[in-house]
Amino acid sequence: MPTSQVQRDQFGGLLRTLRLERGLTQEELAEAAGSSVRGIREMERGRVRSPQRRTVVLLANALRLAGADRDRFVALARAQRPPHDRAAPPYDGPAVVVPGELPAALPDLAGRAEILARLSALAADVTAGRPDTASVVVLHGPPGIGKTSLAVAAGHRLSPAFAGGQLFVDLQGVGPGGPVDPAEALAGLLRSLGVPDSRIPVSPAERGGLFRTLTRDRPLLVVLDNAANEAQVRPLLPAGRGCLALVTCRRPLTGLAGALRQPLDLLAPAAGRLLLAAIVGADRIAAEPAAADQLVTLCGQLPLALRIAGNRLASRPQWSVGWLVDLLRDQRRRLTVLTAGDLGIRSAFEVSYRQLDPTAARVFRRAALIPGADFEPALAAAVAGTDEETATTALEELVEAGVLLTTGDRYQLHDLVRLYAHERLDAEERQSCRTRAHDQVVDWLLRRTRQAGAMFEPGACRADSPFDDDRAAAYWLDRESGNWLAALRDAARSGRHTDVVAVARALHWYSDATSHRHPWEEIFSLGVAAARAAGSPRDEAALLNFLGWARYFCQDRNTDGLATLAQALELARRIGDRREEAWALTYTAAIHIRTGRAGSAIDHCRRAVALFREIGYTLGEHSAASAQGTALAALGRFAEAAELHREVLVFHGRGNDLSRTGAAVARAGAMMSLGADLAGTGRWRDAADEYARARRVFHRCGATFSEANAVHRYGLALRALGEVDAAAEALRAALDLYAALSCPWWEAQTLSALAALADAAPDRAAEARLLRQRAFDRCGELDAPEVRTLRDTLRRDLAQS
Repeated sequence: MPTSQVQRDQFGGLLRTLRLERGLTQEELAEAAGSSVRGIREMERGRVRSPQRRTVVLLANALRLAGADRDRFVALARAQRPPHDRAAPPYDGPAVVVPGELPAALPDLAGRAEILARLSALAADVTAGRPDTASVVVLHGPPGIGKTSLAVAAGHRLSPAFAGGQLFVDLQGVGPGGPVDPAEALAGLLRSLGVPDSRIPVSPAERGGLFRTLTRDRPLLVVLDNAANEAQVRPLLPAGRGCLALVTCRRPLTGLAGALRQPLDLLAPAAGRLLLAAIVGADRIAAEPAAADQLVTLCGQLPLALRIAGNRLASRPQWSVGWLVDLLRDQRRRLTVLTAGDLGIRSAFEVSYRQLDPTAARVFRRAALIPGADFEPALAAAVAGTDEETATTALEELVEAGVLLTTGDRYQLHDLVRLYAHERLDAEERQSCRTRAHDQVVDWLLRRTRQAGAMFEPGACRADSPFDDDRAAAYWLDRESGNWLAALRDAARSGRHTDVVAVARALHWYSDATSHRHPWEEIFSLGVAAARAAGSPRDEAALLNFLGWARYFCQDRNTDGLATLAQALELARRIGDRREEAWALTYTAAIHIRTGRAGSAIDHCRRAVALFREIGYTLGEHSAASAQGTALAALGRFAEAAELHREVLVFHGRGNDLSRTGAAVARAGAMMSLGADLAGTGRWRDAADEYARARRVFHRCGATFSEANAVHRYGLALRALGEVDAAAEALRAALDLYAALSCPWWEAQTLSALAALADAAPDRAAEARLLRQRAFDRCGELDAPEVRTLRDTLRRDLAQS
């Protein structure tokens, strides 16, 4: 038998063996390889004298051959050709090339294990041919977040699954020379797949068609790095179901249909330390743990910044980590310090900034003047001097460009990006423009804060307010607290005394419902100082009362609160302000009740009630009457106390010009007082019901501290009723609320009550001791009679346990 016939038989037999091993019929193999059933049959029978190169390659792809098996298969097919055929073969397809174009992977990738695992699972689904599996992944995020490093690392990890090869293209989407034309990128991809230049089509459409043909049945991984937009990426996506494309871009490429989008976040602090340790050396980082943590923070947990910082330390072994931290603390130099060789944070941001349109660039620069960590479009519009719709469009462009982060429906500048925005502002806008923009944002915040606070004032006219109701105002005040508080501090430093007084006074009624949510001691201290500087004793007296309340009620500083209220009382009497005199007496009475001087408190309350009645201020009158009832209860006169508190409850049930939230909080406060009166007479079930009602109201109003207090008292009532498990559950809920607000005194009381419950079970002695120890620790440095009493009790119990 001729040698050529033997070779044809060998190739045909191998083809048939491989087909059967994969469970394919001749029809299925023909369809997968783009051939005819007859052609497959004839090759397996050894009747095909010279199969075309392209046919052989497509068969190898369809059979998923790789490595030595693929080489043997192709070589055996080539060996069938007569010498004259091999000497001058006609071109009928690219040479068999298995590209491996991935750049070297970084050995110290940190904090991306979860994403890598997710990509590995996706690759397994793709290579297994599972339907409805995404074959395109967009890794997106801001500059310096590590998109390329992750894509390359993932490519190396996934490459064994893609025997057809791995392609890599830098699309230069944000490069200084502009993005790569998709037609040029296609030409490069075709060359990588073995197509000679002479056979690359001229037409971009034909290039795309040939690329899809060559990748239709080839298990291929394509990494498209630094993409500009969807239009650049679409022609470069392989067509085969066994192919996977990883695309990196600062934008999420939302117009790319069927793609899986994976945003990249900042590194967690622990991952940041791991990255530094991998670059610098674990021993060096472990020797300065506090400095290492500060370095991660100053680098904004941004991988590129951390890598640059690590490289600088690695190249300067004589530097301590603390030395670099000291250099980075200077915000004016931080971006310059974060430069190593051709790596630089500033240049990474510069590329994106230069691609912004003028309006977006202006909003970006001016956003650096917004004082808080995040902001809404209305605030960006105020600082940029534009309307809200224009500002929103610009902000979305900044997000797409990767220089602005989103947190829900709000926007945020990364710390390092903010420094860069400040640099651009200083470089591109005159001092007068910068000052005017700064004043615009402060004015807007102070005005909006006054308008929001006014929604809580009794009897205030709210017709021209930008807020629909007091709940909308509270929502704005809570979300924008970082911004309006910074604006208030700025106004105080700038000597804008009238504005500071107006804002501080406007926030008083709002503070009732949010007693432990904002730094009221600081806010009202700024107000007092501004009133004094402005020479306004009436404002000063009112703000001293607010400050005294903040010190005793919000901070449990009873002694400081009394001293402040004594100043308010003296000033109010001196200027003849009976209303503020009455409030000073009422607040002082509250502290006397706390500190065991209920008799004195009753005297103060009676004088306050009389003063409020003289000036016809019924709201103040009932507030003083409520405090008087609490003082009576403290003396054991529960029936008298309950009568007063029922009257107060009826009064607040009528609203009396309070805001909806204010009226509800006042009503719930009266329920709490009545519950305490009922508890004093042993009517624990009725007391528990009042506390439960109050809790629901406080919860609806967002009055978290008052809600915690209601749950706390409810738990104590249940304990008195012998419902131990329910009592413990309530007390633990109260403890969680107190802890969220950082109220150490109230945490200590609740922990002590939980310890008493644990005492009832002999097998819970260790738990009781632990609870008492925690309670003792929470008493801390607080100095008040009631705190000292609890501390002494806890110390004695711990010594005995």
